[in-house]
Amino acid sequence: MPAKEEIESQIMDLWDEIFTLEDKRKEELDIKYAEWRKVEPRLDEGRDEFVAHIESMKGISDESLLIYKEVKEIKVRYKQEMDKIRAKIDEMNKEKEMM
Repeated sequence: MPAKEEIESQIMDLWDEIFTLEDKRKEELDIKYAEWRKVEPRLDEGRDEFVAHIESMKGISDESLLIYKEVKEIKVRYKQEMDKIRAKIDEMNKEKEMM
């Protein structure tokens, strides 16, 4: 069984992974949003309002809808990866508490 210090070190490494994933997600989304703004200038008026508009499916171009789907996929993919890492962290914290 690993020592408490080892577990704490592993937990810190996992948090580093999460921060790295958050940075990568932000970079990917920034690129995708820049691409999307070329197609949908209304995106600058308010991202949340525009996304709600897209989800209501009123007069959205196919290209814009495709980018919207890609943005959602990026968010889902990173969330799943970060959730897995957070589950590992929770597991390790429980193990550490039992020591």
